[in-house]
Amino acid sequence: MDYPSKVLAKAVEEISGLPGIGRKSALRLALHLLKQPESQAIILGDALQKLVTEIKYCTDCHNFSDADVCEICANPKRNEEILCIVEDVRDVMAIENTN
Repeated sequence: MDYPSKVLAKAVEEISGLPGIGRKSALRLALHLLKQPESQAIILGDALQKLVTEIKYCTDCHNFSDADVCEICANPKRNEEILCIVEDVRDVMAIENTN
């Protein structure tokens, strides 16, 4: 598909590189961002930049964290004798959300 702007075409290309996002969805998202106040796109860009530059991996369990040790490992109420092995960080979040 031809786009009226190379900048738009690049945005669609990058967004469509995300899992589950095709070119049509990427175009819809890019056009939505263009209709929003500029500040919204800047906030989104900022959040994405911080996502890749500020997220750390827990030194104990390698879960995503804002600190060197994640909240799960830092919790003194955790039973350190029980180990739960998961395949993906989404599994950790699902288990934690069940309390």
